[in-house]
Amino acid sequence: MLSLLGMVTLCLSSFAKADNSITIDQTGGNYFNLNIEQVGANNTIKMYDSSSYIYGNNVNINLIQYNDSGTTNTIALWHLAGNSNTVRWAQGYAWDTATSTTYSYDGQEGGGHYARIDIHGNNNTLVGHQTNQGSTSGHTFTSLIFSDYNDIWIRQQHDGAKTVNLTTYTDYNDVTIRQKGTGANHTASITLNGSYPTTLDLLQQGSTTQSYSLSQNCLNTAGCSISIIQGQ
Repeated sequence: MLSLLGMVTLCLSSFAKADNSITIDQTGGNYFNLNIEQVGANNTIKMYDSSSYIYGNNVNINLIQYNDSGTTNTIALWHLAGNSNTVRWAQGYAWDTATSTTYSYDGQEGGGHYARIDIHGNNNTLVGHQTNQGSTSGHTFTSLIFSDYNDIWIRQQHDGAKTVNLTTYTDYNDVTIRQKGTGANHTASITLNGSYPTTLDLLQQGSTTQSYSLSQNCLNTAGCSISIIQGQ
């Protein structure tokens, strides 16, 4: 069942296979725009649980999935409460840039990706994408963002299961995370907090597995900046 109230635009499409599914039975606020496109088989977009909800004004959500395997891609929506949020996510497709609405497909996609997206607050931007090159191990993204005007751009690419756990409770964080490398099982666990913004730029790459964990509590009035590159 699909029930979203107060919407301006709702576009749904599911191509090629009958076993793609979209299950949303929640309430959306004013100016709610939802665009869903699923291509191939075994793509699922659903609410995280029976208590999930979608609130907020001026929320834009674009969810796109491609899969040519028997392993399921899943996007689970949880909460998304607040005003002026922009959420774009793709599994099997890659966004061209952090700000573009166009995407590309590399011709090899094994699926198996999972994304859970939580956003509470105003003026947040979350872009995403997870792709592989034929492996069905897939990547995993989980998120808790209980704050205002965050700008987060996350990419997980290539074969090998890659995982990002992101939690941010403070205002106006700017986070960029990229994990790539064939056969590498990279992991990143990020928690940002404090009274002032933290700008984080993390790149984990190469075929050797990398792991990074950060718990940041920024109390610097000028803000905090962290840049990490791991792997070749």
